[in-house]
Amino acid sequence: MKKILLSIATIASLITASEAKDIEIKSNAGTLKISGEHRFSYTISDEDGDHGTFSVDRTYLQVKAYFFDDPKSYARVTLDTKGSHGTYETYLKYSYLYLHNILPHTGVEIGQVHKPWVDYEEHYGFTKQAVYGVYADKFKLSNSADRGINFKTKLDNFSSEIGVFQGEGYKNTPDWANEGYSFDARFTYHFFGTHNKDEYLNISLAGALNNRHNDLGGDSYGDKNWALLHAVYKNSDFLVAGQYINVFEDKTKDGDNKGYGYSFNADYYATSKITLFGRYDYFQRDRNNDEAKNIIGGVAYKYNKYVTLALSAIKHENEKFKGGNDITKVQALIWVKW
Repeated sequence: MKKILLSIATIASLITASEAKDIEIKSNAGTLKISGEHRFSYTISDEDGDHGTFSVDRTYLQVKAYFFDDPKSYARVTLDTKGSHGTYETYLKYSYLYLHNILPHTGVEIGQVHKPWVDYEEHYGFTKQAVYGVYADKFKLSNSADRGINFKTKLDNFSSEIGVFQGEGYKNTPDWANEGYSFDARFTYHFFGTHNKDEYLNISLAGALNNRHNDLGGDSYGDKNWALLHAVYKNSDFLVAGQYINVFEDKTKDGDNKGYGYSFNADYYATSKITLFGRYDYFQRDRNNDEAKNIIGGVAYKYNKYVTLALSAIKHENEKFKGGNDITKVQALIWVKW
């Protein structure tokens, strides 16, 4: 009986706390902005024997602290928790100081920062990265964050990012023995202006030069030197984008990713809430002329500004290059951003 009364008292105290109108959060920073992202899915894949799997694919927790006279300068921390078959790993994705306009029209991120290309494509090109990562990430050419410094320039019709990074990506341990670096850059011309998000036509040139920074090979972001040309057009009815990538040097142990490839993707905004999307990837490596293809199609429903539902089908053809099995999967996804 005492245990029951204690439980009731505990529940009552929680309810009382939840009804409080004012909750005080103390910080040395003038302003804190807290946000999060969650990706939940149910997937049926022939790789898993055609049985369905529930998964918490990704969880992000982000805090920005504003304590400068310049309201556009801040410090940021983002934790990334990735789930797979009931096992979860948490990474420090971003941890940096951003100083706005430290140079004319140019800010700088210092710490574990954005890399120039992947984040841009996720916002302007293939915006359904919760369904499937962008091309350069999926083919292990670059990822979204790394330790280093990134200069970000924004003019009326031009933007760029130029950075020097440790090179392994935020999930991999630095290879201090090799003491090399990755030099990454993106240059974009915005025909309709950098501030126009409703309709834009952008042409981008991006790439990376890696110098002896990592020789892990396999799935690591090793010494792969590459360049790409990307174009995207968006209006109120649709988005179309395409890119060509040339990996002109791969100095990792196996050297598997030297070659070329291309990708096309499109969105059709059927209504204000329903989007049809599709994508086709192709890559051919010089070694043995092995080919890899990704075919993605689906529909997304915007429940409200915080929640998006998506149903997609994804087919990989020899994704691992070395005689790997073709994989087909169907996925139902809930994507929450707050």
